[in-house]
Amino acid sequence: MTSSQTVMPITHLSYASSSSQGLAQSSILSKNCPKNYENILRQFVQWTQATEPVSLNFLAKANWNIEYAMTLYYDNPNLFSSSAPATVDQSKTIQLFTQYVDKRDGLGERIGPHGMQRLLIDLGYEPIDRRVLILAWVFKAETQCEFSLQEFTNGMASLQVDSIQGLKQKIDALDAGMKADLTKTRDLCIFTFNYGKSAASRSLDLEMAICYWDVIFGARKPLMSQWIDFLYGQERMAYARLEEELGPTNAKKVKSVWITRDTWNLFWDFIVLGKEDLSDYDEEGAWPVLIDQFVDHCRENLNYPKPLRENSNAMEHQSYY
Repeated sequence: MTSSQTVMPITHLSYASSSSQGLAQSSILSKNCPKNYENILRQFVQWTQATEPVSLNFLAKANWNIEYAMTLYYDNPNLFSSSAPATVDQSKTIQLFTQYVDKRDGLGERIGPHGMQRLLIDLGYEPIDRRVLILAWVFKAETQCEFSLQEFTNGMASLQVDSIQGLKQKIDALDAGMKADLTKTRDLCIFTFNYGKSAASRSLDLEMAICYWDVIFGARKPLMSQWIDFLYGQERMAYARLEEELGPTNAKKVKSVWITRDTWNLFWDFIVLGKEDLSDYDEEGAWPVLIDQFVDHCRENLNYPKPLRENSNAMEHQSYY
């Protein structure tokens, strides 16, 4: 591609010559279309499975920033599809739902653990696969290992699918898209807090929190491993104190380390946005106490560099709330 092709008309794309709407879009997009637009478009279509016309609209609206375009798409995949006929067969979706309602679960007209197991087998997902959590997030599930009819049908409609094959394709695309869209990883984390905790609790149980961190972030990097070791250390120290006060039997009944909503949400900022050596950690930032204590532990006991007070490059705590 030569330098004279920095801005390219889109008329040669498959849809543009077939409709006046496509030609109109081509005229508009050619004004700010980057020279590598074909690669960007191909990547967007591969990840979202959207059509070329729809993909072009999202990319143009996002000024060809693929991460922002994918955020727009997953927030409202039908934004540029209002003129297209509905492709979801509601009766087919309901029929699909009933296939996974298992009487052994005793939940009435809900998909429970037995039905969920069969659904995951059909999707080809292991229970600890991040795509299972993404599925719950997309369906806005309120209870672990359960889907109501409304959650199931609304989720399928939001993805514009009515088959297992279509569902798998969209969930796989979302999972791949998260690698390029950290805001969607954040949204998944925020959803997981309420999804993972018990209804009666205001905080997340430590074991459950660790389980979901592993699901969301995958293989543990050194800082994540040290964070989890630190939390277990806090738990052991708390148990030792309780053992003296209550005795070993009663002490075992008390869970002493919980992950609050604030800690859970801001941990994403800490582990994703911060440097691995913690050199940009802002001690004056509005970080939860538990994270402050962990940073102190790393610097005092694990040979992490201590901050220079005059350092102007400290990590700015970015708030997404």
